[in-house]
Amino acid sequence: MSVVEKLRVLLAEKFERRPWEKVELLPPLPPEKWVIAVRISFDIFIKAYESGKIQVDAGPKPTRSEIREYLSRKKYGRMYEKAKTEEEKERILRKEHEEIGRILEDFKQRRFEKYLKMTSAFRFPGLRVGWSLADCAKSHMWGIEVAKRVSEKHGIEVRFEIDYESGFFTTFDSTGMDDEQLINETMKRVNAIAEAREVFLSEKMMNEFLKSKGIEVSGAN
Repeated sequence: MSVVEKLRVLLAEKFERRPWEKVELLPPLPPEKWVIAVRISFDIFIKAYESGKIQVDAGPKPTRSEIREYLSRKKYGRMYEKAKTEEEKERILRKEHEEIGRILEDFKQRRFEKYLKMTSAFRFPGLRVGWSLADCAKSHMWGIEVAKRVSEKHGIEVRFEIDYESGFFTTFDSTGMDDEQLINETMKRVNAIAEAREVFLSEKMMNEFLKSKGIEVSGAN
């Protein structure tokens, strides 16, 4: 049995608990050698590259679309509806695109402070309807904190990377490893990434973290 099949079996034993939970082999795209997708309440991807790098990641959190959703609801959507010419509509869309880019860059650079001052309507990391940029900033701060905690617990580097789509990532170099070593290192990181995603979705833990930083928690008792 190949290392990929051995991994698939181990992952199926760990994650396939309900009919909709599946472990799948996906067609690799160069420079990938193989890809395994764990389809559960959130997706985990294990990717092996020709260079020997193995990456395990979970997500995505749709950062850009969350920012766009908020701006459209609060500002640009109404402006666009009131626009009377195509030229005016194009100008509004261009301004929206530029503002989304500025905010996304702030998030990527971890500049959250000014957004925390905005009105918050946050209830849960995965709930986007009606939330604000303050809520978006808080959830990304929490993702960074979760990655730090999981890294320390498991003794590996787990990162919460912020971009158009954000998520948890960890990598290692499998060069020179035999099948058993590769499988053990991969499963270690799968466990860490799965835990990171579960902790990230804990409203109670997130609120405790925010309170410890003196950040207001909307709707908290």
